Amino acid sequence: MSLEFWKRLPIRRQLMLAVNGLLLMVVVLFLIVGHGLRIRDAKQEKRIALVEEAKTIYESVDAIANRGNESIQQLIDDVCARMNTTESPGHHIAVEWQGSSMQAKSHGRASHDMFQAMRAASRGGSGQPSDSHALVVAKFEGPLGTIYISEAEESVLRNARHELLRQIVAVLLAGALAGLMVNLVLRRVVTKPLRRLVTTLGRIGDGDLDPKAEERSCEELSYLSEQVNAMTKKLAAADRDRRLHMKKARDIQQNLRPTNGKVRGIDTAELFEPADDVGGDYYDVIPLGEYQCLLCLADVSGHGVPAAMAATVIKALVLEAVEVTNSPAEILNRINRRYAEIIIEGHFATMVVVLVDRQKMTLTCSNAGHEHPFIQESGKTVHRLQASDLLLGVDESVTYAEETVPVASGTRIVLVSDGVTEMFDQDETQFGTERVRQVMENSSATDVRQLVDDFSKALARFRQSRPPFDDTTLLAAELTSM
Repeated sequence: MSLEFWKRLPIRRQLMLAVNGLLLMVVVLFLIVGHGLRIRDAKQEKRIALVEEAKTIYESVDAIANRGNESIQQLIDDVCARMNTTESPGHHIAVEWQGSSMQAKSHGRASHDMFQAMRAASRGGSGQPSDSHALVVAKFEGPLGTIYISEAEESVLRNARHELLRQIVAVLLAGALAGLMVNLVLRRVVTKPLRRLVTTLGRIGDGDLDPKAEERSCEELSYLSEQVNAMTKKLAAADRDRRLHMKKARDIQQNLRPTNGKVRGIDTAELFEPADDVGGDYYDVIPLGEYQCLLCLADVSGHGVPAAMAATVIKALVLEAVEVTNSPAEILNRINRRYAEIIIEGHFATMVVVLVDRQKMTLTCSNAGHEHPFIQESGKTVHRLQASDLLLGVDESVTYAEETVPVASGTRIVLVSDGVTEMFDQDETQFGTERVRQVMENSSATDVRQLVDDFSKALARFRQSRPPFDDTTLLAAELTSM
């Protein structure tokens, strides 16, 4: 039995196998030793009985010896003939009397080889003629001669085997009964309580911190239940602290959302669905005077609290940069230099910055490895701004470029994170950039808020019940009439 197979066995089977295995070895050893002793004692008893028989025959031979060897031969033949071959298989008599040797001829066993085997056995030899089975031999030796009597050893062994078989059957029945009782006790005292305890732990692992372990079937499980309940209390306290901290983190992240006033002729709307309690996407709409605003969307690698902290850093760096310049490229240059100094290694970020100038009717875009902005002029197909450079935090010496394009009233701009384009459905198919185009071109929305609502519905239909694996962020703007 391999160690891995043993580890997969239920505890009651391990205990049963271990205990019963040890008991089996003890019983087998006992049966082997007992069987050997039983054979030895049976042979000794048989020899004693044969010695008594030989003594009786000696006295009979002594009484008729004056009649001659023929009378002695007749005597031993008659005695051997009366012996039941079933009860005394292999029974044979041999006589050495005043220089003469005789053997019973009733059962056809008389031979020189048989006589030599009986003599050898009486002296402690093998006692097995070449053409027969091993013998149990006894002799009675008197002043006038010696009487040898043998029986086949097989009869002694057969009786011993029958007794051994009876003992084995009794042991197996007792073992089966004991095993059944042990199994029932273990099932009641160990298995069922452990299963209930495992069920309780499973509920705790799923986040339900209300269940209590109440197993008291034995001292060990009572102690284990107490420790589980103590652990649950600590987890509940830790969960309360975590929820409080996460609420504060969500409140902080809410402050990252755009709160400034609107810009004349530019409407904006957004969709933000973090994969965790807090997300690693940052988006913003920053007014720059009466006719300009800055659209920003950044995506920090990963999600959760670490990504949210990095997004907060980017927010601060953006606010710092716009105090100096409104150039998207220069903003990214400044953010990248500071971000590379502040952020820990590996937390890279993509970011796109778009300056919308309603007075000049232009878009100026600079991109640090982010999804290219989607642009749709009124009544036309969607196209994308293609400028893009290295991610933030990779090389602090990189210089970002920017692209400026003219636009008309009614133009819509959509910025998305990769949580939109890399969203998966139940068949592991990505939403992709082409579906973003289709939503924009097929939407009948009359304003940008309805467009964002169309995106929200399209993403929900595509994802169905599958939870998002990354933060989903979409920022949309539309140039309206003044």
